[in-house]
Order: sequence, then C-alpha cells, then structure tokens
Amino acid sequence: MSRIGSNPFTLFTPPSNTVGTRSAPTQYPPGTQIGPQPRPNVVRDTFESVVNGDAMRRLQGLAKLMDVAAKGPFAAREPHGGPPPLTQAEGVGDVVFGQKDKAEGGPVTRLQKFLEGTGHLVMGNAPYGNFGGMTQAALKAYQVDEGISPADGKMSPATLEAMQRPQHPKTDATMDVLAEAYAPQLGRPMGPLEPGRDGARVQEFERGSITRMPDGEVRVKDLSGKDLVPPTPPSTVTTLEEAKAFHVAQWGEKGATDYNDGSEYYGGNDCGPASVVIAATAVGVMEHPDAAGAGEAIDGVRDSIFGTSNESVTMKIDKVAKGVTEAGAVATVFGIADVTAESLDGALTRGHPVILGGNPFGDDALHQAWGPAAAAAGNYLEDGNFGGHWVTVTGKTAEGNYIVNDPLCPRGPIEVTPEQMAEYLDGNLGMIEVSPKPVPVP
Repeated sequence: MSRIGSNPFTLFTPPSNTVGTRSAPTQYPPGTQIGPQPRPNVVRDTFESVVNGDAMRRLQGLAKLMDVAAKGPFAAREPHGGPPPLTQAEGVGDVVFGQKDKAEGGPVTRLQKFLEGTGHLVMGNAPYGNFGGMTQAALKAYQVDEGISPADGKMSPATLEAMQRPQHPKTDATMDVLAEAYAPQLGRPMGPLEPGRDGARVQEFERGSITRMPDGEVRVKDLSGKDLVPPTPPSTVTTLEEAKAFHVAQWGEKGATDYNDGSEYYGGNDCGPASVVIAATAVGVMEHPDAAGAGEAIDGVRDSIFGTSNESVTMKIDKVAKGVTEAGAVATVFGIADVTAESLDGALTRGHPVILGGNPFGDDALHQAWGPAAAAAGNYLEDGNFGGHWVTVTGKTAEGNYIVNDPLCPRGPIEVTPEQMAEYLDGNLGMIEVSPKPVPVP
C-alpha cells in the first residue's frame, strides 16, 4: 500500500525567454517536486506511516529471532517419553540408609520402583522395602546423572525435586554406541527415537540430536543444526559388484583364485576370521587384501583372537566378536533367540554389515539355504552339509534379496532370496552387527 512520496529526479522547466539578459535557470534542491502538487490526505498518509513502521519493526524482529536461533541461547526443554516421575512422594524424601518399610508400598519401596524405572536399579529377586547398599548405589548413580551435588546416595530436597520432574528417556538401543561417544557434546536424551523427515529416525538430546537417514547415514548435530562431525556414510551395499570390494575366500582352488590364491592355508574352519576380514573391510577399519594376501589377513584375525597359531578351529560367537573388536570395529552381539529377519534387516537399515552364523545347506532337502544352489553353480568350496558356518551379509538389492559375502564362495559374493535366508536363520548361531567406531569430535 505504500506509495512513492518523492521523485528522485529534479524536473527542470526553463523559464520563457525575455528580452534582455537571459537569466540563469532556477536551481531546485534534489527531491523537490515540480509542477502541480497533490492535495494532502491526512488519513491516508497517517495510515501508510503506521503500516510501514509496523512492517519494519516486524522485519527487524524476525532478523533478531533468526540470529538468536542460529547462535542461542536456546529455550529450555523438558524431556518426554521417559519413565514416569515420582508422584507418590510422601516420605520418600526422608528415607535413610538401613531403613525398612513398616507396611507394603512404603517410601523405600516407592523409591526403589522409581529407580528401577529410570534404569538405575535392578532388584531381580530381592524383596522391596529395605534401603541397603544396592539401593544406595542406584540413588548415587541417579544423582550423578542428574548433576545433583553432593551425589552421595542420600536423599535431599534437590534429589526429591528432580524425581518429581519429567524424567529423561533411555537412549535407544540402536543409538547406544553413538550416544555414549558423543555424551560430552550432546548430554542426555530428551525424547525416544522418533520418526523424522524423509524417513529418518531421530533422537533428541539436551544439546543436539543424532539422526539416522533411511540409507544408514548418521548425522550428529548441535542445537543450531551444525554438524559436530562429518556425516558417517553407510557401510552396506546394494549390488554384487560393490560387494566384491570386500570379498575374501577361505581358501583358493584351481580356476577360482580371485579372492584367495591358496598361498596361506591352515585348514577349513576359518569362516569366522574370514567373515571378520570382510566386515572389517566394509566398515573401513581394514584394507581389503588381494588374493595373495587373503590367507595372511585371515591368519592375522585368528591370531588376534587366540594368539599366534597356525591351527584352524571352529569359533563361537564370542570369539568372532573379539576378532571384530581387535580389528578396530564395534561388535554388537545378538543371541540366537534375538536373531530374526527383522533384526537382520534392522542392522542393514542402520548401514551396518552383519556377521551371521547358520547352516548354508539347511536341515534337510526340504529346508535348504543357499549352499546347494551355490555348489551347483560352481561357486562353493563345499558340496555337502558340513554344519555351522559364518558369513557376512553386506546389504540388500533393490529387489529385496540379501547380498551375502560367504567365505566359501571363491568366485565372489552371491544374492540370497528371503526364503533361503529364512532357512539359514532357522538354525542360526547368533549375529554380530558390525559398525565403525564413532568419529571423534574435532
């Protein structure tokens, strides 16, 4: 609605010629309007002045808000999605070490159940109602987490007040490693793992957030949205061609020595160490060995687990996990009962390869995994059911098949259907999710 109130150009109208000396042209100050003057309109001019002034103030305020948003300070937030706060607080603030409840559901019991909810106390089969050393240690741990001083395992007004506020949720299990690594920068969780934009999963913290994108990329940011560390790309793949960059075979045989030339061979039970080499290569903590160096790399992993040895032995999951850790990666172990197609897919979605134990040949002719098909295709170093085996699953194709770097495949990784994988999982030996160590904050 604003209008131009002045003309930036000076209009010059020469005076008419007169007889005699020609006078100099009249000079007007810049901005002077020449010609007919508009009639004043007090109502209009006052309205425009008010509107323009208000618009300017709004713009100035918006600029100031944007500056604050970029630099802080940031508004205080309350945690959500955590365990329930202490609501029945009567008597809890006065409990002392050695106190026993006189009745069921007394203040000691309520304190213990609160600390169980926050994850600081595990009562197990111990009876409630007795304030002993275990409860005192849990109370002290709670005080430390809440920044209460002194953190001495004794109730205090500050401790009781903290217990009655909204409580911090636990870190999501899939974020544990990252949350621990960046705790000095991020602080404690402010909410559970929640859906973000574009299919991401986000957990908010006191001073920032951790976001895992759908492809597995991890972003760690402060409250202003600045990356604390460069985004961590996924370590999984979507094609067999990409998976070849990680592959090694347990040994080489004539006509199939691209991934192991057979120059170093200590026996047929090195599927565990070979799978560690593949996974460690995928997450970037080990250089991929060429065919001549494959045997030496496998031997090096075995030595890191057992000490110097030339004997190839079968390995349980704890030994394979030790090999991952010794290689410089993070090993998250899933027990047999926790291994499902969902847990496997979850790890791959997080961008992490998986070392998986099972039987490639299945239990019988009606329940076979990929062993028989791979052997028939000339890409298997065994042709019969030999029992348990370790492989590394490095990703999934766009069609939903699994990409498996099986150390018994001398010609390279293979695609495995969900049905074949289900048979392998049916007799699984456990699973190890392999991830890179968090990037240090500079």
